Amino acid sequence: MSFPFQLSGPASRLTPALIDSFLNERITDATGGPAPEQTWRISAIADGWRQLGLRPGDLVLVAMPNGPSLLAHFFGVLAAGGVPALVAPATPSARLKMLMETFSARGLIIPRLPEFEMAGLERSSLLGSEVALLPPSQPPPLNPGEVVMLTSGTSGFASGCVFDLEALLRNAAKHTDAVGQRGGDSVLVNLPLYYSYALVAQAFATLLSGGQLVISGPPFNPESYLRLIHEHHITVSSVTPLLVRTLLAQERLPEGLRVLTVGGDALAAPQVAQLLKLRPGGELYLTYGLSEAGPRVATLAAHLEPPHRYSSVGRPLPGTHVQLEGQSIPGQGELLVSSDTLMKRRIGIVEGRKAQEWRGPGLLGTGDIFQIDAEGYLSFVGRLSDFVIKGGEKISLASVRRLATSLPGVVSARTEIFVDRVETSYDLHLVVTQPGLTSEHVRSHLQGQLRRTESPRTIHLINANDSRAQVGHK
Repeated sequence: MSFPFQLSGPASRLTPALIDSFLNERITDATGGPAPEQTWRISAIADGWRQLGLRPGDLVLVAMPNGPSLLAHFFGVLAAGGVPALVAPATPSARLKMLMETFSARGLIIPRLPEFEMAGLERSSLLGSEVALLPPSQPPPLNPGEVVMLTSGTSGFASGCVFDLEALLRNAAKHTDAVGQRGGDSVLVNLPLYYSYALVAQAFATLLSGGQLVISGPPFNPESYLRLIHEHHITVSSVTPLLVRTLLAQERLPEGLRVLTVGGDALAAPQVAQLLKLRPGGELYLTYGLSEAGPRVATLAAHLEPPHRYSSVGRPLPGTHVQLEGQSIPGQGELLVSSDTLMKRRIGIVEGRKAQEWRGPGLLGTGDIFQIDAEGYLSFVGRLSDFVIKGGEKISLASVRRLATSLPGVVSARTEIFVDRVETSYDLHLVVTQPGLTSEHVRSHLQGQLRRTESPRTIHLINANDSRAQVGHK
């Protein structure tokens, strides 16, 4: 069989046969879950979806845990002409329902379906996973060959970016060149595959480059991480600054690892120096990107740079162009990006600053403040975006406020951010008109929509008649 859409460039190498080989011969499942009981065949998954009535362009939410099954169902939906959107498997049922409604999704595949009711919903199964299918009440919202990447942390809990699969594969190929990934490499994925970086820069990059992929997953444990590096002879690993700080605190870094990449947030220059000192001869790459860009934007080969570059994320990838906007401080401004891997458009409910992110045709505002030196090196300064990073997860504060004010009796919401040496968190301040409303009631309401890491540290209630309610709320 072949895909029901055309691919060109680096993506032209992608065939269902190559994916079958990748899933069954080049992936090791190190998640600790049950061993797979079947050989994955993309054609069988595609046939299963067609028999369920999936139409070309229908959107399917794929809420599978880290592992080969997630990638199999992702590509199976594509091979059927559908459009996959990866969703965290721990997503609360109320949010899954909201996503299906907001995205006009046709289907959901998940290990076990939650209990929720939607008009016309049918329950079925496909290769050991459970499926929810909605009737085709309107024309498909998307096109074969497209992919939706959720960006809940930066633009709202019900927002996604629409990409051509070809653009994501092009971005993956640029990343492999930037970090020197080779066909003989063994790559560890210990980030959730619904993260754009893990999917594109790790899974897709390894699929195209010919290496081996070892899939682990959260939660991160230094001992198990170091064990996996040793047992599976890992040569390429990607971690967040939070994980780096955990490892540096114990002065226990993986041995035998050729390439370590760090991204997802800024890493302090002294920590970069410490990493290089503890890994003499190792390659260290600092990366910057955002889901909307496909996701990779810039890379610094820190092991090849002088110390004054350690606070930089390097120069843009080939074919990626950047500029600064709104330079109220000379030399600093919001980073704008143009490239051939940007998203095509958004779907869903776009909240916060991301509603105004397009600054021109093919020119994307990142919400991040940078400075660019004379040689084109980018250095991160801060964020304009209305979100925080907590436990490695991006949290849209605009969405939290919207959810809070959807509760009867809550008339206004304000978020207050706290940063300490351990992590970033936030408090939620609410102006209420209902005397009997308690913070426990509000938290219970939010827990139906928020994952645990997204929940506020403390919820403060202020009566609408209190003078404090007139100050600082929006």
